[in-house]
Amino acid sequence: MELLRIVAMMMVLILHANFRALPVPGVRAIAANPSSALLQFLVEGLAIVAVDVFVLLSGWFGIRPKARRLGELVFQVVFFGLFAVGCVAIFAPADLKSGVAAHLLLLDVWDYWFVKAYIALYIISPVLNAFVSHADSRQLLWVIVAFGVFQTIYGWWAEATQWLARGFSLPTFAWLYLLGRYMRLYPRGIWKMSKWADLGVYLAVALSLTAIMFLLKKNGLPGARWYFYTCPLVILGAMHLLLFFSKLRFRNRAVNWIAASAFAAFLTQSSPFLAKYYDKIILDWFNKSDRFEFILYSAPFVAGVFIGSVLVDKVRLLGWNGALRAAKQIRTKTNRSTI
Repeated sequence: MELLRIVAMMMVLILHANFRALPVPGVRAIAANPSSALLQFLVEGLAIVAVDVFVLLSGWFGIRPKARRLGELVFQVVFFGLFAVGCVAIFAPADLKSGVAAHLLLLDVWDYWFVKAYIALYIISPVLNAFVSHADSRQLLWVIVAFGVFQTIYGWWAEATQWLARGFSLPTFAWLYLLGRYMRLYPRGIWKMSKWADLGVYLAVALSLTAIMFLLKKNGLPGARWYFYTCPLVILGAMHLLLFFSKLRFRNRAVNWIAASAFAAFLTQSSPFLAKYYDKIILDWFNKSDRFEFILYSAPFVAGVFIGSVLVDKVRLLGWNGALRAAKQIRTKTNRSTI
C-alpha cells in the first residue's frame, strides 16, 4: 500500500503535466494528430484516479487524529511554501509580487485545495469513525449508496450543487473515506476478485474514459465531467486500483522511505509559487518537439521533480524531529524545575 502512495503521487504529477500544463485536444488537434490526442486521453484516463485513491487510502487505514500529526502536516505545508518562495526569490525575484503572505496562508480558492479539503476531513474524522464504529454494515452501506447516488446526480452529471464542486470538496472526501472504510471492514463479493481482475477493471475504466473523451472531443462536444473526481468510472477505477495493490504481498524499506515523503511532490509542483514554472516547462517542450522527444524530455523531468521533492522533504523531517526533541527537553526541564 505504500507503493500505491508513490504510484498515486506520480499519477498526480503526470495529471498536472498533461491537462493542467497542456490544452485538452479539440477537433482541430485531433484531426491534425489523432495518435497524439489519443495518447493524451489515455494518460489522463490512467492517472485521473489518483486523488480518489489517496482519500480511499485514508479510509482504508482510518485516520487516527492527533494534534502532533496535524501539526506535522501544517509544518510540511508551511515548509514547502517557504521553500517555494525561496526558490522564486533566488531564480526569478521579479515574479515575487504582492500577495505572498496570502498564498502562504492558502487564502486563494485553488491554493493547495487538496490540503484544505484533507485538513477538514482530518478534523471531522472522529465523527466519521464514531459512525463507522456504531453502525452495522447495512447502515454504512445504505449511507454510502444513498449519498453516492445523490452525488452522481447533483455533483457529477447535472453539476447542480456548488458545494460538491466536482469532487474538490469535503463532502466527497468524507464519502470516499467511508467507502474506503467499508471496503476494508467488509471484504465481500466484488472486493474478493483476484488482483488481476482488479487490475483489469482499472485498465478497462481507463480505456473507457479514453474512448469516451476521444469521441466527444473529436465531435466538438464537452466532456470535462468524465474527469471529475465524482465521476462513477473514476471512482470505480480508483477502488479497483486500491484493491489490486492491497493484494500484493511484499515489504521494502526503500519503498517505505520514499512513500513517507511522497506527498512532498504535490506540495512542490502544485505550489502557488512554482506550479506555473512546472507547467511552462512542460508546455514549451510540447510545442517545440515531436511527441517522442516530448516524452523523452518530460518523463525524466517529472521523475526528477518527484525525487527532488522527496529529498527536500527529508531535510524537512530533520527540522521537524529536531523541533520535537527540543520541545521534549523543554518540557522535561520545566517539569523538573516545578518538582
